[in-house]
Amino acid sequence: MDHCAKCGYELGVGRYCTNCGHPVDAEPTWRTDTAERPRVAPATPPPDEPPPPAWTPPPPARFPLYADEADPAEQTMHAAPVAPTASHRRRPWGLWVAGAAVLLLVAMVGVLLVVGGDDPSSTVEEPASGATSDTGDGGGSGVGNLASAASVSVPATAGPGQDVDGKPVAYDGENMLDGVPETAWRMPGDGTGAEIVVTLTEESRLRSVGLINGYAKSAADRDWYHGNRRIEQVEWAFDDGTTVTQELGDSTGVQSVDVDVSTTTVTLRLLAVSKPGSGPSARDFTAISDLSLVGTS
Repeated sequence: MDHCAKCGYELGVGRYCTNCGHPVDAEPTWRTDTAERPRVAPATPPPDEPPPPAWTPPPPARFPLYADEADPAEQTMHAAPVAPTASHRRRPWGLWVAGAAVLLLVAMVGVLLVVGGDDPSSTVEEPASGATSDTGDGGGSGVGNLASAASVSVPATAGPGQDVDGKPVAYDGENMLDGVPETAWRMPGDGTGAEIVVTLTEESRLRSVGLINGYAKSAADRDWYHGNRRIEQVEWAFDDGTTVTQELGDSTGVQSVDVDVSTTTVTLRLLAVSKPGSGPSARDFTAISDLSLVGTS
């Protein structure tokens, strides 16, 4: 046998393989056939390395054990301060100048306020003894839309319905007094010749009267203003017998006419009414969204 039966190493003189120590006379195993297995090269001994030291000193302590063993970082922190540059020396002077400017500005404003207090043009003018404000309150004590505090009677009222979202909608006469164009009074059919009577809280002097002459509401693809009947001509009548005729156009805004009367009741006669509109918004109702009764004391 020329090669080891275990590792395939070439045998020399002796009873054991000099590569793996396997007995030379041992029974051959399945690895003895080396024709399809390369011979195993002898193991290369590792290079000589120096043995590790018997004792390794610990790393230096994080903090010095004695006061005279100063940390280099602390030496840097306690080093002599660096002399300030020119820009650093100028910064305090800039702050002083800015502070002085602010104080000077405050002083100037105070002087102007003191001096300006004697200027007649700076005083608040008192309103003229006869002037009133447009507060919107009812009655004859001020200027505003007196309809909000009034009451109304109508010839007829259409039954309640539903909007496009299925919410209930009412068409009572008070809707003409709430100042909301999207709410309206309406009556079935042609309202030509009908009369609406508004009663004020007290006798008041009116300077203008007006109305929104249809149902000024739109939703989705529905134009209710042009779908319902609209008022085209009215007559305003007052307690002293004064009457004023008003022509109305195709507009969802308030249309007013000037008057100068003192009255407690205002009668609105519908002289001409349009035909119903066409399309999906068409409704055979006569509608008014709002009334405007502007008074003055």
